[in-house]
Formats: sequence, C-alpha cells, structure tokens
Amino acid sequence: MKRSVLIIIPIFIILLCWSCKNDAEDQPLSDKLISFNLSENKDIDSKLLIGVWELINFSYTSDGKKIKNIAAISRGRLTIPYAPTPKENMIEDRWRLAHSNSILFVCSLDGNLIKLEPKGSTLAMSPPEEVEIVEALINAYSFAIKDNKLIIYFTGDKNKNLLILKKQ
Repeated sequence: MKRSVLIIIPIFIILLCWSCKNDAEDQPLSDKLISFNLSENKDIDSKLLIGVWELINFSYTSDGKKIKNIAAISRGRLTIPYAPTPKENMIEDRWRLAHSNSILFVCSLDGNLIKLEPKGSTLAMSPPEEVEIVEALINAYSFAIKDNKLIIYFTGDKNKNLLILKKQ
C-alpha cells in the first residue's frame, strides 16, 4: 500500500505540473510583451518611418516572434509625411494625396509605441479592404522596422494583428 502511494503521488504531481505549463503556454501574451518581442528591444530612429510604404499583407503573431501570413493586400500605400511647420505639412499632405494611391496618416511616437491619426485617403481598392486597413492603422499599438519592412502591431482583431508594409 505504501509503495502504491509513493508511486501515485509523484505521478500526480508531474501531471499537475505538466497541465499547468500547457495552460500557461496557451494564454496570449500582453500587447506590451508582443511589442517588445517585435522590436527585439532595439531603439528605432523615428525618421525611418517618414516616407511612402507599400501595403503588403495582414499577418498574425501570438508572441511577437513567429509571424504567420494571413492575407495579401491588393494594392496601396501609406504615406507618413514630415515637414517643419504645420502649414508646410498640410501642403505636402495634399500634394501627396493628389498624386498617389495612398492613405495619409500623421503619427505620434513614444519609443516604438505609435498612434496614427487619419488625414485622408485616395486608395483605389475595394471598400471592405480599405476599411480593414484604416481600422488596423487607427488601432495601431506599436511598430518595428526590419530591413525595409515596417511591421505595425495593432489591436482589436483576434485573427490578425500585424500590418506589414515595404518601403518604396
């Protein structure tokens, strides 16, 4: 009897620990941790954001490290302008919108955290896709730049949380 108890108790403890470990792995990471993993804890020069970015695809990550492709985006650009004064910025914004198939946003940054404010759009794509892109940008949480790709992490959609763009 004692021998049976001595065998059963360790097995029970092992199963209990294994069960707890699997539950913890299934839990989604916090936005802060996903953002940290995407940026690989590197400082990003905000000037790298300025310019025209081609919309590539929506993707998904649960941990900020593994990225799964979800859906390609038909065609379009995101323009993040910069000019020294608000008046010059407005003139530059209107010129870019008039001469491109683009969404125009103004951004504010805090490290790799990003807030995008929509300023206009001249996208020539299907309305559902454009709405999806605009909603992702409005819900942007953070970004990472790797090589010539801008990865924007956004919240609000359980099936996709990354918008990937390529520098033009």
